[in-house]
Parts: sequence; C-alpha cells; structure tokens
Amino acid sequence: GAAFGIGCYFTTVASKADAYTERWDEWEGRPNCEIPSELRCLLVARVALGEVFEMFEADSSLRRPPVGPNEVRCDSVLGVPRQRGGVVDYDEFVIYKQAQAAPQFIVDYKHTECCTCRSCMAASE
Repeated sequence: GAAFGIGCYFTTVASKADAYTERWDEWEGRPNCEIPSELRCLLVARVALGEVFEMFEADSSLRRPPVGPNEVRCDSVLGVPRQRGGVVDYDEFVIYKQAQAAPQFIVDYKHTECCTCRSCMAASE
C-alpha cells in the first residue's frame, strides 16, 4: 500500500520490510540471469530524514511531506505505530526525494522450510 502517498518507504524492522519482498521466481520483470529461485533481497540504506512530520492517520494523497508546526515544510514523514496512537504496525519512514536515500548493502536471504514469519504462514494457508 501507499498509506502516506507516493514515496520511498523505509523501516527499522526487518520483518516489516520482508513482507514486501518476493522470491526471485515470483518477481515479474526480473532480469534473465541465474539466481536461486527462493532468494529474496533487502536493501539496507542510509536515509536523510531531516525534519520529520509524524502522521497519526493515513493520507495516500501525499506527494511531499506536509508543512510542520513551525510553518516550514518537513523533509520526511513518519507513519506512527498503533502502540503510540497511529495507524501502522511499525514505524514507517517515507521520503519523497530519491536523493535522501543512499543504499549501503544488499542482503540476500531465503526463508527456511520451517519459517513461521507472516509471509510464510499466509502462503501455507
């Protein structure tokens, strides 16, 4: 989804990011090269959040961060988790300018046969 508009979404929770991954063989438009079919990957990035606007409600119409309480446009959005009164399960940071993120690492991994994460449990139902 795009609860906070069209932007690049980041989280500090790997299992949240994992929910948005696909196995290599499920990825439409993948390059034609030999990669193990069950492989997934996550990007670890440095993200310049600057002045963060905390969102307690979703707003899918966003194309840039809102103006903050000091009447200056913020640099990013934080989707506040439910446990703090927001609408998402975990922190979701959103930037609207690609230059605010610099990928640092690619983490290649696969789920094990006995994996009990949300993605694997949903697929087994």
